[in-house]
Amino acid sequence: MSQNGTIFRKKTAVIRKKLDKIADLVYITAPHLSLHPDHTSEALREAAADPTAPEELKPFGWWLPSDGEQFEGLDESMTLLKKVLIEQGPFDGVFGFSQGAALASMLTAMMDDRSLAPEYIPEDFAHPTFRFAMVSASFIAENKPLARRLFLGDKSISTPSLHMIGEKDTLIVPERMEKLAGAFDQPQLLVHAGGHVVPSNAPSRNTIMEFVSSFTTN
Repeated sequence: MSQNGTIFRKKTAVIRKKLDKIADLVYITAPHLSLHPDHTSEALREAAADPTAPEELKPFGWWLPSDGEQFEGLDESMTLLKKVLIEQGPFDGVFGFSQGAALASMLTAMMDDRSLAPEYIPEDFAHPTFRFAMVSASFIAENKPLARRLFLGDKSISTPSLHMIGEKDTLIVPERMEKLAGAFDQPQLLVHAGGHVVPSNAPSRNTIMEFVSSFTTN
């Protein structure tokens, strides 16, 4: 939450450069302006309210904060994602950070087992299951029945996954990321010493490169 495709592209520049010869990364901006004071600064909220401000200065989110049982705004986000998958795909994998990682994890689960959320990804959805998923600072929104259905059932998610976990993350604590990883079958963990960031140091870049490369030789 509180960023956009342009900002995420800049923040992952060194990873994108590392993967340049084996992967094309497509960045998507979420459809909802993020105005909640708990998730945005005053400057970001001012940019969001300014119709002349460029998109890269505005904060967006995949769903809006709420105490209810539904993901407020998820329908619009899923419509956007499915449009991108069909019109720009097929895609081998998905990559997300924080709220985007939570949604990437949810989308991976839906694609992996299309009986879990047919209201979003039906059996006949014309895009193959992802070959892999990479998520940084991901989590299960346990107050939402849909998230519990996707991640806390009896069946694990078979899609290969890489989970980036910051030991000093205070926004999404490591235990929450580890619980999400536990919903996947044989998840690979990339534990780094940083906080709420996508790790970009050399060891992390090498791990990401090795993980993605394993799906380019088949």
